[in-house]
Amino acid sequence: MVKQMTVIILIILILTACGNSNATTQTKTSEAQTVFVSDQPQPYSLYYESNIQLGLYEPEIGCYLGSYVLSNKQINFEMKTFDEMTKKDHAVSMYNLKAGNAFPSTWVVNCIAEMKTPYIVLKPQNDYNPFDRKVIDSIAESFGEFYVPIFVEFFPSPASITQDDEAYVSFFRYARKAFSEKASNVAFVWSVDAADVTDCERFYPGDEWTDWVSLRIWETLGADDYGEDIFSDIDYFYYSYQKTHPIMISGLAVSHYSNGNHIYRNQLAADEIARIYSTVINDYPRIKLITYLDYNEQIATEKNKDSNSFSITDNDIVLEAYRKAIADKRFLSATSAGATGQETKQLIRSPFEVYKIGSILYASDMSFQYDLKTRGLIGKREINGQQYFDMNSYAKNSKLKLNVDADTRKVSLVSK
Repeated sequence: MVKQMTVIILIILILTACGNSNATTQTKTSEAQTVFVSDQPQPYSLYYESNIQLGLYEPEIGCYLGSYVLSNKQINFEMKTFDEMTKKDHAVSMYNLKAGNAFPSTWVVNCIAEMKTPYIVLKPQNDYNPFDRKVIDSIAESFGEFYVPIFVEFFPSPASITQDDEAYVSFFRYARKAFSEKASNVAFVWSVDAADVTDCERFYPGDEWTDWVSLRIWETLGADDYGEDIFSDIDYFYYSYQKTHPIMISGLAVSHYSNGNHIYRNQLAADEIARIYSTVINDYPRIKLITYLDYNEQIATEKNKDSNSFSITDNDIVLEAYRKAIADKRFLSATSAGATGQETKQLIRSPFEVYKIGSILYASDMSFQYDLKTRGLIGKREINGQQYFDMNSYAKNSKLKLNVDADTRKVSLVSK
C-alpha cells in the first residue's frame, strides 16, 4: 500500500512538471453537488488522443513479439523451434553482448535470413571500468556494417552498474552520438529494471538521446505467489514516458518453478503470463514490444540452489497459455520502418479515473488540467471528496467523440 501511494504521488508530480493549462471555453451550468450512494458512480479508465511522432521502427498500432532463446539448450537455442512450439512467428530475436567482445555477425546474418529483427543487449565488459569509451566507436562501426533495423539496449539496469548517475548519463549520450554517426540503422533503447522504476529518472539520458524506453521484468516465485502486482511499476514507468517514446518490455520472465523453495506453480505462471499479455495489448497502447526470456537458470547456469525456471517451452501448461496469449492479431510477427517519423494520433492513458453516473461521465479536475490542458467548468460534482466535471458536455463543445465500453470499463475521447 505504501508503494502504491508513493507511485500515485510521483505520477502527480511528473504531470505537474509537464502540464501547462490552455483553457477551453465552456459554459457553466450548475453548482457543485454531492453524489449520494444511490447515484452509484462507476469508475472507468480514460484514454484520449494525442499527436505523436512515431519512433524509429515503431508500429502505428499493435505490439511486436520478441524472444530470447540463446540460453535454452533444450530447444537447441533456435528461434525457429521456439516459433514452431509457440505456433507464431516472433518479430525480434535477442542476443546478450559485452562491450569489447566480438560482434556476432553470423548471428545477425541468421536473424536476417529468418526474417527476425536483431535485438542486442549491450552490457559493460567489467565492473571496475564500465564506462570505457575506447570500445564504443568500434562497436558502433560494427553495427553500422549491417544496414538493417537493429535494436540496441545500451547498458541496461543502470542502478546495478553504478550509483554515479552523472557518469552513466554522460557515457550513454557519448555512445548514442557515436551510434547516430556510424550506425543510424540502430534504434537506441534505454532500459531499467522494474524494481528500480521509482528511482530511475536520475539515470534518464533525455528524450533526444534515446529512441525507445524499456522495462525489464523478472517475476520469481515466493512461498505462494509473485508478491506485489507488477503493474504498479509498469504504471509509473508508462505514465512517465508514454507521451515522448514508444515503450517496450524488453525482458519478461515469469517463473513456474523455484528450486530454492522446491515448488511448482505451473497454473499460476500460466495465468500470470496470460494476464500480462492481455492487459498490455488491451490497456497499454504505447507498449509496442514484449520480449519473453525463455530461460531456465538451473540448466543454463548449472545453478542448483535458488534457481528458477522462466522457460515456457519446458512445461505444457505454461506453453499453451503463452500460445493463446500471443495468438491475438495485434501481436505482430514482423517489424516495419514504414511509418517511422510519421505523426499519428496515439491513445494516451490517463492516470486519473473517470466516473459514470447514469448516462453522464465525469472527469476529475486533475484530468482536465493535466490530460486535456483545460479547466473543468460544466456540471461540477463532488465524488470521493474531489471535484469532477461533465465530460459529455466537454466532448460536445470540443467537437470530440466519447467512446464508452461498459464491458471493459474504458472511455476513449477521440476525433469524430
